[in-house]
Amino acid sequence: MAQVSLNNIIKSYGSSQVMHGVTFDVADGEFVALVGPSGCGKSTLLRMVAGLEDISGGTISIANRIVNDVEPKERDLAMVFQNYALYPHMTVRQNMGFSLKLRNAPKTEIETRVAEAAGILGLKDYLDRLPKQLSGGQRQRVAMGRAIVRQPAVFLFDEPLSNLDAALRVQMRAEIRALHDRLQSTSIFVTHDQVEAMTMADRIIVLRSGRLEQAGAPLELYDRPANAFVAGFIGSPAMNLLRGQAVDGMIKLTPKLSVPLPAAADGPVIWGIRPEHLSLVPAGSEGALRVRVTAVESTGHATFVMGDMDGIMITALFTDRPPLSKGDQIYLKASPEKQHLFDTTTEVRIN
Repeated sequence: MAQVSLNNIIKSYGSSQVMHGVTFDVADGEFVALVGPSGCGKSTLLRMVAGLEDISGGTISIANRIVNDVEPKERDLAMVFQNYALYPHMTVRQNMGFSLKLRNAPKTEIETRVAEAAGILGLKDYLDRLPKQLSGGQRQRVAMGRAIVRQPAVFLFDEPLSNLDAALRVQMRAEIRALHDRLQSTSIFVTHDQVEAMTMADRIIVLRSGRLEQAGAPLELYDRPANAFVAGFIGSPAMNLLRGQAVDGMIKLTPKLSVPLPAAADGPVIWGIRPEHLSLVPAGSEGALRVRVTAVESTGHATFVMGDMDGIMITALFTDRPPLSKGDQIYLKASPEKQHLFDTTTEVRIN
C-alpha cells in the first residue's frame, strides 16, 4: 500500500477558486473519511487524487511520488463510484476482470484474481449474472471487486453507499471496513453522512467551502470540535449551539435565562451542549433550564425532545423513554464537563 500526501491543494474554475490550500496526509494502511456539506469540495478533492480533475496549485503525492502530471491509470489506485459504473452487457466476471484484460494480463491471472475477489465479497454464485440481475448491494460488491482485482496501492470511495437503503448501508459499512482491514489497504472514503464516517474511519477530515476545518480521530472531533461548524456537523442529532453573553461567571442566553460559564470568557460567546448531555432534573435544581416541550420523537432506542426555553429552541436526547408529551414543562441541566464554548466572531473553540 502507500501513503497519500496533499500539500496546499488549490482548485479554480476560471476566476472562481473552490479549493483553498488544503493540506493533509493519509498514512500507509489508514482509512480516512472526507466529510462535509454538499459543495464543500470533498468529491472534487478525491477526483484530483484520482487524476480525473486537474489541480490549479499544490502537489499530490502517492508513495512519495508526485503525481500531478501522472495519468490516472498510472497512479496505482482504484476508485469505487456512487453509481457503481458497471458495464450492463458484461457479466459480473467480465466486469471484475475488465481492467486486467485492458492491461493484457494473462487469462489465468485474471481468472485467479477474479475468483479471489469473488470469494472475499461473497460473489462466487453470481459471476455469470448481468448487473441487472443483481440487487443494489450485490452491484456495489461487484464495483468493489473490480477495484480489488487491480491490487492497487490506494482505494478511493466516492459516496458508494448513498444509493442503498438504510439497512443495506449499515451492512455495507461493516463489509467495506472489514475489506479494508483484510487487505490492509490505504483508503480515502468520501461521504456526506457523518455517521458513516464516525463508524468506519480511523481519521475524519472535515471540509467546508474548500477549506479543511479539522482532522482527527472520530471521537476527538466529537468530544473536542475545533470550531462551531465542526461541533454542529459531527454528531446526530446536532449539538445545540446557542449565542449568549458571558458576564460574571454566567452566560446570559436571554434576559431571563442564564447558564454557568464553563470556561474563562467575557463578552459574546456561543455555548454548545450535545442533546445526550442534557438530563431531566426536578424544578428548582441548581442550574436547571425551564423548557416547554414542543415535540417528542421516539426511535425505539432513544427519545428526542424538542423544547422552547424563553424563545430559544433546544433538543435533548434520552434513552430511558421518559413519558413526555407536547406542552409539558420540564427542567433540563447540562453536564458541566460536557459543555463547549466558541468565539462568536471566529467560531473557534475557547475551552
